[in-house]
Amino acid sequence: MPKISEEQRAAARQRLIDATVAVAERDGVDGLTTRAIVAEAGVSAGMFYGHFDSKEALLAAVVDHKTDELTTLVHAELELGTPMEGVVRALVDQLVRVLDLKVLASFRTGAGTEDALAAQRRINRRIVDAFVPLLEASVDAGVVRPDIDPEAVVEFIDLVIDGLNRRRALDGFVSSDDRLTAVIIAAFERYLLVPQEDLR
Repeated sequence: MPKISEEQRAAARQRLIDATVAVAERDGVDGLTTRAIVAEAGVSAGMFYGHFDSKEALLAAVVDHKTDELTTLVHAELELGTPMEGVVRALVDQLVRVLDLKVLASFRTGAGTEDALAAQRRINRRIVDAFVPLLEASVDAGVVRPDIDPEAVVEFIDLVIDGLNRRRALDGFVSSDDRLTAVIIAAFERYLLVPQEDLR
């Protein structure tokens, strides 16, 4: 049997991550089975288990990947010289919109196994660890209020997104997804950002 290169392994792993997002978006949480993911990725079950011990481990990798994408985007904006206030606004917007992952919802809608709970705890920690430094930098830049607790703020945003995703899963909006999302973003901006008049 020919040896698989590291490049091929990385490509197969990425196919599994991309397939997981595609299946979750197309078929919802209930359709997010290992069999469906493997079929979408065009790999064998053996290849799946060569990369991930369980579906929960794959779901955690998807969240890691999406979190990395978002933090890379924010750092790129900072390097381009985007004003910190614009970066914070984009960060809040992206946290609310990008972390609307049906993959993430699959953990939070009845995953009761010890593996699933451990993966959920790891994901919660990963999200906080990824975004706290960005909030702290915003405080240092004088754009975000200095009296906030960055760790608690990121966790609170994550909890709000979790509630929003549950409402989306139930399709139970009294107003609408767009209207509620706009209110959430505006509320976070009002709470976090130093008022414009104080920046002058």
